[in-house]
Amino acid sequence: MTALSLNSVGVRSRLLREEGGPARQQNLGKVTHTSVMPKESLELLDIKAGELVVDGTAGEGGHSYEILKQSPKARVLAFDADPAAVARARERLTSFGERAEVVEANFSELEKVLAKKGIEKINKALFDLGWNSGQLSSGRGFSFLTDEPLNMSYGKKPASGFTAAEALNEWDEETLANVFYGYGEERYARRIAKAVVERREVQPIQTTFELVEIVRDSTPRPYHKGRIHFATRTFQAMRMAVNDELGVIHTGITAAWNHLEVGGRIAVITFHSIEDRAVKRLFAEFAKKEGKLIVKKPLIPDRAEIISNPRARSAKLRVIEKTS
Repeated sequence: MTALSLNSVGVRSRLLREEGGPARQQNLGKVTHTSVMPKESLELLDIKAGELVVDGTAGEGGHSYEILKQSPKARVLAFDADPAAVARARERLTSFGERAEVVEANFSELEKVLAKKGIEKINKALFDLGWNSGQLSSGRGFSFLTDEPLNMSYGKKPASGFTAAEALNEWDEETLANVFYGYGEERYARRIAKAVVERREVQPIQTTFELVEIVRDSTPRPYHKGRIHFATRTFQAMRMAVNDELGVIHTGITAAWNHLEVGGRIAVITFHSIEDRAVKRLFAEFAKKEGKLIVKKPLIPDRAEIISNPRARSAKLRVIEKTS
């Protein structure tokens, strides 16, 4: 499937809306990632002088930068599996000297990293579970706008052990359907899974445009005119599976909780219902034993932020404090 045929099915404008707006179309190589709900996150974390804050998802370093700027004596230990993001975050935070450290690691490795550094306790932790917008131009198959290999791994190696192309070409139809529905909440999961299996019998599925074409051809025409692009949920499902996102959320946030000082807080920003439910359940477990919810219902961005940063429109912020 070519860029021309993408235009012909009328998807270009919707793709731009989902992937960051016209600025991205003009220059995919110079995308600026804007952190979501930084004001609310920092206010609820209530960071004090001298505290150690874990930023589980450094991205472009936006949240870490705000933490260090607003809390002059705080320290940040930031994580990111993407080496390119690590490099950008380090560059952005260089003016803070030893107060900022960015490690190339998935936040599911938090336990191991803290042990290696001899850190027993942390004071605060922030996890922005939205994927880094800069990865759209990474060439790893996250974007609808360019024809790229279906890798979809955040880091050098996928957390799951398999790439999107490997899964699409090797998993049976039932497994694919379960993943499309379970991780993407895709209503046409079975149709798409059947089409994937039929297509790969002709030739292996290798690129993003091939996957977009399969989803388009296996779903009803009215579905192509919805609020979001028709392949969004399928791409989300594959990205979550490749990066074991639900497993990573549970492992990383639990490790942060186990190392959290009494009085410490964890803030988590989610972007879709699947991960928000996972965080809600995890926080409920913590609150039963040794914690309290700082906000009973998740906070959402205000209208001004959504207008200036459309990526924020689905964000939800949850915060919990360790009480004993």
